[in-house]
Amino acid sequence: MKTLYFDCFSGISGDMILGTLIDLGVEEKYLTSELKKLNLSGYQITYSKKITGGISGSDVDVQLNDHDDHIHGHLSHRNLADCIEIIQKSSLSPWVKKYSMLVFEEVARAESHVHGLPVHQIHFHEVGAVDSIIDIVGTFICLERLKVEKIYASSLHDGHGFITCAHGRMPVPVPAVAQMLASSDKEIPYIQEDIPTELITPTGMAIIKTISSDFGLLPGMKVQRVGYGTGKRNTGKMNALRGILGEQVMKPDQDEVVLLEANIDNQSSELLGFALNRLMSEGALDAFFTPIYMKKNRPAFKFSVITKPSDIEKMVKLIFQETATLGVRMFHCPRYMMNREFLTVKTIYGPVQVKHATSDHIEKWTPEFDDCARLATENHVPLSMVYKAAQQGIDAVEEVKKQTE
Repeated sequence: MKTLYFDCFSGISGDMILGTLIDLGVEEKYLTSELKKLNLSGYQITYSKKITGGISGSDVDVQLNDHDDHIHGHLSHRNLADCIEIIQKSSLSPWVKKYSMLVFEEVARAESHVHGLPVHQIHFHEVGAVDSIIDIVGTFICLERLKVEKIYASSLHDGHGFITCAHGRMPVPVPAVAQMLASSDKEIPYIQEDIPTELITPTGMAIIKTISSDFGLLPGMKVQRVGYGTGKRNTGKMNALRGILGEQVMKPDQDEVVLLEANIDNQSSELLGFALNRLMSEGALDAFFTPIYMKKNRPAFKFSVITKPSDIEKMVKLIFQETATLGVRMFHCPRYMMNREFLTVKTIYGPVQVKHATSDHIEKWTPEFDDCARLATENHVPLSMVYKAAQQGIDAVEEVKKQTE
């Protein structure tokens, strides 16, 4: 799986993203040519190499030269509908259009909340300008060119203090960025550095929030290329965005799950039992308790929950709701799986669903407990007898399989 990791140690902006993707191998002529499909005029793109912190990176500078985008020295104000119309009328690919529009919608929701106005009344300032439209749409042109399938990002690093923008003097993070952080369904780690300026722009924030599957450490991958997109501000430190491009190798029988853990020493067993059942009913792949001893030799339980990556936020919320823990640890765990299918076998007590697992020449058959328990109750027989009958049904299926091979 072609995977891209954005290392945002010095913030993130639209032009830094474009520079990073150019540095990773997107041809300058290709990007320029594809952007012409927007049918926007009044700009030109300059590509150059720039040194920051002793490291060479790519700089992309969108320069405006048309009065259409300036009114009395200020940027003209496009709204969401204007930006969407520009994108939809273009001849860009459906994928580029879709994700570019998602970014503008993300900004519009944040600005709507900040200003207390309906989305359709929000007028973009910096983000509605030609250079920001180029940054956003150009990002997806480049991602499509690189054939990136999965994107991750590091913690987001920002500065502090105040900056001057179209709305006047604003605190860092600027309100739109702060709202995008607050409204995220994903956990986005945010760190302020001792740098008295903005490092994360609304454009950069909207893009990384839209495209990143997760935020944290570099995932396990075979690194192929590393690129740097340089920023425009002099921060006194290396000001660049690093992109790491590579392959996450997943075999057909391999995927990734997340292990959530919490130590609990101050909750009754009844409540813990309810918590386990609640998480299982809400979609956890598995959940279990392990007896442990904590500090001062206090007997306790370690609550472990295995979940899909897409369900992390839901499961963490449930753990906090249903247990006394104050923190949850998280581990990303690649796993190997046997191929599975479900069959139904006939028994003298009724039909039983059976899980059939295979891997190379290994086969496993497991009768479903719920079916067996139900039939044992309905027929007033021991559960072991139903299991034995199910195994006879499995043997019959295997015999038929051998005869047809």
